[in-house]
Amino acid sequence: MVEKGKKKKIISLIVLCISIAALTTSLTYAYFVSQVETNEQEKVTIISGDLALTFRDNDETVENTEGTWNFGDSIEKELVIENTGTRDTYAKISWDNLINTYLAESLTYTLEEKSDESGAVWKTVETETANVPRSESASTQLLADHLLVPAGHTYTYRVRITFEDLPDIDQTADLNAKFITKFTLDQGIKKWTVEDSLAILNIKINPSNPTSFVTPATKDETANGLFSLEDDYGMSYYYRGTASNNYIKFGQDANGQDMWWRIIRINGDGTIRMQYDGAETAESNTYTRGFALTNQPWNPNERDAKYVGWMFGGENGSASTSKEEAQRNETDSPIKTKVDEWYKTNIVDTGYSNYVADSIFCNDRSTPGKSETGYIGDTGLGYGRKITAYGGHARIGVDLNGSNYQKPQPQFTCPQENDKFTVEETSGGNGALTYPVGLITADEILAGGSGRYNTSNNNYYLYKGSSYWSFSPSNFNGSYARVFYNSFDLNNHSVANSDAVAPVLNIKATYLDKLQGNGTIDNPYYLQ
Repeated sequence: MVEKGKKKKIISLIVLCISIAALTTSLTYAYFVSQVETNEQEKVTIISGDLALTFRDNDETVENTEGTWNFGDSIEKELVIENTGTRDTYAKISWDNLINTYLAESLTYTLEEKSDESGAVWKTVETETANVPRSESASTQLLADHLLVPAGHTYTYRVRITFEDLPDIDQTADLNAKFITKFTLDQGIKKWTVEDSLAILNIKINPSNPTSFVTPATKDETANGLFSLEDDYGMSYYYRGTASNNYIKFGQDANGQDMWWRIIRINGDGTIRMQYDGAETAESNTYTRGFALTNQPWNPNERDAKYVGWMFGGENGSASTSKEEAQRNETDSPIKTKVDEWYKTNIVDTGYSNYVADSIFCNDRSTPGKSETGYIGDTGLGYGRKITAYGGHARIGVDLNGSNYQKPQPQFTCPQENDKFTVEETSGGNGALTYPVGLITADEILAGGSGRYNTSNNNYYLYKGSSYWSFSPSNFNGSYARVFYNSFDLNNHSVANSDAVAPVLNIKATYLDKLQGNGTIDNPYYLQ
């Protein structure tokens, strides 16, 4: 058998030869096909009014004379954008006609920029991912957006692609891999910030944050501004207490009724996170508070730790034998199936899905262990019938023996990458969802004012009169998988129990400037 190190050296010599053979037959440089014709030094790609961007290849004569591509080697391409218009604008660069059949992590890339003002100083530019997108057939993939090019200035962009040596991964598949691309320019957009969203909604920020979440919030504690907690996108701003100004009317359900929602928080990327709150009869201008679904079990199967998952590994009914298997996102829970059906019927089929952002929903299955959870018998193993308490169980302060019982602390960041549920991986999550819909987390319920676990509060905006599911696992007690729910208190029970469902959506930040209203029940926010 060839040792792994020797095998990789062989690959590094053959891969490049194949790449060069495929590319140098008609080009004077390897790896890239220029967007610009060889007899035309520049191509104006965007002209509109006072906007004019010129896009050109900066290194048409680059050649690969070595004929080698070893692990760790990099190749570079420079592109130039010149703003010959009279106003500042934003641009985006895409991989175009991209074919990349290397392993998912074999080719990484970085993007840097320098301007005619900065001279030789290069600055790193944020990109969609760290890996060159894979594509079996020619496709267009976003490389970078939000590239500000001031009027009258020229910016040079340097793409550096590296062939990675992946530890413990057999890269034999890279032997016959191909990588071919050219680049295209389009008009981009300004990168939206959470501050932009707050300004549009005329929402202030509270200069201080709660220091204790033990006591229920029974009045509008954010009347003078929203509180803040960090999430996976940046700083998030959330409502707490009775919250008289977080009403939003969005969409019409399959029955033609207007749907009402309550804003939970403004996410760190500027999107609005909101929970379904009921529907109104057309033209009535009032709504009945309620749920999208009622009497729904999370999963009738309850005797395995894997059933705390929105998705899980193996068939529904089979035992899990490892944490990796239990938390593998391959099988939908029954409640996910029902929520997806509701979303398809009431959002997609009614024409409102374009407004919905693909933002992270955290089904936190982290297992911090007994020292943090305080849960008797907690093994931290997270599979089969192993007694396990999850991350939310510790933060909510469920157990008297837990270090957080007297000081519960909500958290909007998601500890495990695998639990960051999104539709696309480029949205910062696991890419496992069918639709961009989920539920509120126990952390959001606590931050919203529920008070500590098992503490009564029926006077804050998340109280709905009866119990409904959260998105957060609590524990597996050796017999039953348990998930948090909210009623007159924040509590947990078996996934086989039946509760109501109040779906949660995120509205794209780019639509917020179309919102009307002031968020009160008499004048809710609504999309014009």
